[in-house]
Amino acid sequence: MSFDPGGGTLVVTEKNTNLIDTYEVNADTGLASGPNPQASAGATPFGFAFDPRGHLIVSEAFGGAADASAVSSYGLEDGIIDPISPSVATTETAACWIVVTKNGRFAYTTNTDSGSISGYRVGHDGALSLLDADGETALTGTGPLDVALTTSSRLLYSLNSGDGTISGFRVGADGSLSPIGGASGLPGAATGLAAR
Repeated sequence: MSFDPGGGTLVVTEKNTNLIDTYEVNADTGLASGPNPQASAGATPFGFAFDPRGHLIVSEAFGGAADASAVSSYGLEDGIIDPISPSVATTETAACWIVVTKNGRFAYTTNTDSGSISGYRVGHDGALSLLDADGETALTGTGPLDVALTTSSRLLYSLNSGDGTISGFRVGADGSLSPIGGASGLPGAATGLAAR
């Protein structure tokens, strides 16, 4: 769950019911009204992030079906989501967490069962287009879960639960990801990733 950039709406994805819930937060009391459940564009909405203009970008795992994952973008106003680019396919498996660069131009999702990261170009209107036709902007270690960008968005890291590694990449001006090495020897139960 997370708040939109303005802090007025709390968003929660429901993986088992294919719903995206929104809660409107009263600016005076801090109390939330809701939930307001709305249908996800694709099955198994999982991770999500906002671009600087407030567009909601959501990864969709499609129940882990092979090569079926996707990412959708939505407008969000008064707690109502409005699809902009519904279910743009990654052609990869089990899309998981997602991040958006500081300038809002690119979004990246880890594909847990494919060992990869898919990158998207994000338009000013929130429209999505896949950076690489095969959905593989970068290959990671086994089972990438969490993903994080540095504050400058020049570096991206993925936590790979399957082999206990962290993969590092340099983010190009065109959204491409170039490997820069990483770390190994993490315990198999490691979860969560932050970068500065």
